[in-house]
Amino acid sequence: MSYDGAPPPPPPQQPGPMSGPPYYAAPPPNHGSAVTALVLGILSVVLCGLFTGIPAMVMGRRVTREVRASGGALGGEGLGQAAFWTGLIGTFLSCFSGLLVVGVFAFGGTVSSSFEQTCTTVSTNGQSSSSSC
Repeated sequence: MSYDGAPPPPPPQQPGPMSGPPYYAAPPPNHGSAVTALVLGILSVVLCGLFTGIPAMVMGRRVTREVRASGGALGGEGLGQAAFWTGLIGTFLSCFSGLLVVGVFAFGGTVSSSFEQTCTTVSTNGQSSSSSC
């Protein structure tokens, strides 16, 4: 078969099965306690320390464990982990600042006690006495 002129045009192409925009599945809903745990964790860092830090750690671990056990039916694992870590940091900061306050008071009590012991009364030429503290 010989062609005398230009070759014939190619046959028209049919659109493939993936011709539309890509389809994305909706993310799974977050665990019901995930946001609550994260709020408690943030509050423990900013304000309350132990009062909200320990519940944030407990709830954060529970949320993370239940999300992993759900097999993808629940989301919010990252929220649970963030709640645990912020609660841990808030609890640590609260304990550290409490120990610092106790240490300052203990140091102040020690310095005050030694200051009172070094306070002496000085008399000059047996006539007048002056107290220096």
